Amino acid sequence: MKHHSLIFLTGFSGSGKSTIGPLLANSLGYEFLDLDQAIEQSARKSITKIFAEEGEPAFRMMELKTLQQLAVKEEMVVSLGGGVLENDDCFDFVRKHGTLVYLKSTPRSLSRRLCFKTDRPLLRGENGRRLSREEIETKISAILEKREPRYLAADFTVQTDTRRIGSTVEELTRKINRHVRQAEQQGRNKP
Repeated sequence: MKHHSLIFLTGFSGSGKSTIGPLLANSLGYEFLDLDQAIEQSARKSITKIFAEEGEPAFRMMELKTLQQLAVKEEMVVSLGGGVLENDDCFDFVRKHGTLVYLKSTPRSLSRRLCFKTDRPLLRGENGRRLSREEIETKISAILEKREPRYLAADFTVQTDTRRIGSTVEELTRKINRHVRQAEQQGRNKP
């Protein structure tokens, strides 16, 4: 069953999900959950370590299992990892059970935000080599090209490149409140 007040934030790493998510949840009066942090707590190791020791397929299964535990939740904002929607089962789950919001940023903005991060396994070179900002931007563009069709299936898309975080949160709060009210009204009008 779809819970319109179960809000999933998607977007590439660095698009603002972990920053905007708690602020949005607070603004809506909802709970907040960072999916990556929940997985790290459950596995008792970092995402980087999970990738290194168990591989990406095992990590993607952990994402699905953790998501499935949210099926009964309402009034919650969930920050998804950037690659969650690549898994068909995760994508179907999110579309079926909640409202999807895409926080969109350009590869240039993302590379600027991520060039000093060391905890992003997909943004490393061979043998874990640190990439230059230009290499990171090129890699982001390639990954984004593959992921963006799923991101664009969102119920809402908000550009996060040039806006202040506060105005992004205000806009999303208005849109989500309106969306939830409309969905509840439609639900009451069904025979």
